[in-house]
Amino acid sequence: MKDKVVLTYKDLDGSFSEEIIWVVKLDDNFYKVNNIPFYAGNLALGDIISVEDDQGILYFDELIAVSGNSTVQIIFFDIKQSKNVIEDLEQLNCKWESMKEQPYFAVDIPESVDYQKVKDLLDIYVERGCLDYKEACISEHHFANLR
Repeated sequence: MKDKVVLTYKDLDGSFSEEIIWVVKLDDNFYKVNNIPFYAGNLALGDIISVEDDQGILYFDELIAVSGNSTVQIIFFDIKQSKNVIEDLEQLNCKWESMKEQPYFAVDIPESVDYQKVKDLLDIYVERGCLDYKEACISEHHFANLR
């Protein structure tokens, strides 16, 4: 069964915001992240987290174990290019989620993927003015892949 967890994070302007993510309960206090975070940083698909229950609402408490995956958050300036970018990312075995009718995409980079190839691809699209991206959560494994 899937549950929802509230993540609190700081916006670019310094104010606090909340994002709700899907999780799967593992035991009394541990949950596995089951979707790619769109805004919050330092979490990736498959990470194990603990939560605090406040009157039936689950709030993120701490990261317990990393999955080895990484999260990149993309904003498209030219939404028509999103199809090409997503197809290129899928060829590199990345997964993604998007917000309905919004230019925001969240990308999961599995541990087995060479992150340097993903970064090189995204940098090409940045140079073309199509998008910008944030490396919201880069695993130690992927960080070691960078040349």
